[in-house]
Amino acid sequence: MGAGCAEPPGPSPEQQAIFAQEVDQELVVPAVRNAMSYAVGEVTAPAGATVRLVMDNSTTTSPAMVHNVVVVQSEAAVERVGREAAGAPDNIPEDEAILFYTPLARPGQRTAVVFTMPPPGRYPFLCTYPGHFRFMQGTLVSTPAD
Repeated sequence: MGAGCAEPPGPSPEQQAIFAQEVDQELVVPAVRNAMSYAVGEVTAPAGATVRLVMDNSTTTSPAMVHNVVVVQSEAAVERVGREAAGAPDNIPEDEAILFYTPLARPGQRTAVVFTMPPPGRYPFLCTYPGHFRFMQGTLVSTPAD
């Protein structure tokens, strides 16, 4: 098979179950094709909602552009979590500031995590693939429930 012809691996059984799960809202964070950049800077859902957070890397073809979305408690944790991720298994350090995270999405893939939105506030998110966090940051906004 020639370079560029390989199909991305299909979702794992765990990811299939996450995508099949019923949720109140789906929040999608797409990657900019073949770049170290999220296509959105902010995603919003009400506090207490069951949310599926999706890392959409489906338009990417460059093998170096592996991404995830890691939500942390505060802006103060972004630098530390980003630095610690480089040597951690699956680029997810053991850090109490991490609230939720998607698995790494390889080029052509989508990964997700389901969670209950935290109390109202602004929660930073970043990509913890080595070297990406400085360029790939955004905010999960939790609004007061209706």
